[in-house]
Amino acid sequence: MPGVLTHTAIAVVCLIVVRALHFKWEYSLSMFVGNFIPDVIRNGLSAIKQGTLALFAVKRDGFYQLLNMLTANPANWLALGFFVFGTALLLYHFHVIKKKKMEEYDELYAFLLGGVLIHLILDVLIVEASPWI
Repeated sequence: MPGVLTHTAIAVVCLIVVRALHFKWEYSLSMFVGNFIPDVIRNGLSAIKQGTLALFAVKRDGFYQLLNMLTANPANWLALGFFVFGTALLLYHFHVIKKKKMEEYDELYAFLLGGVLIHLILDVLIVEASPWI
């Protein structure tokens, strides 16, 4: 994985570009958060299981490797996206979600998945040199 500074810089660029194109902070924040979700899940849950607050000192045990396998695969994220979209569509069908809100939720989730996919592409393209860079 590229370091925290690389992901943060790309997330800020994505935030600015989406804000400039769509004029909504919700969309840009969704893309920004999507850039950090895979690492937050992987390192955060592993740190909680290991009982440490030092995120850069997390041991790469079996639980970490399982989370790494689950969060580093784009197919898992797209399957989750189809599940969330299907659930929202079901709620829309039963008139729990109105049409305007449904469109907004779809766009928010698409930007979130876009941020996750940008994160995964960065992980493939940039080989980790340190936790920071």
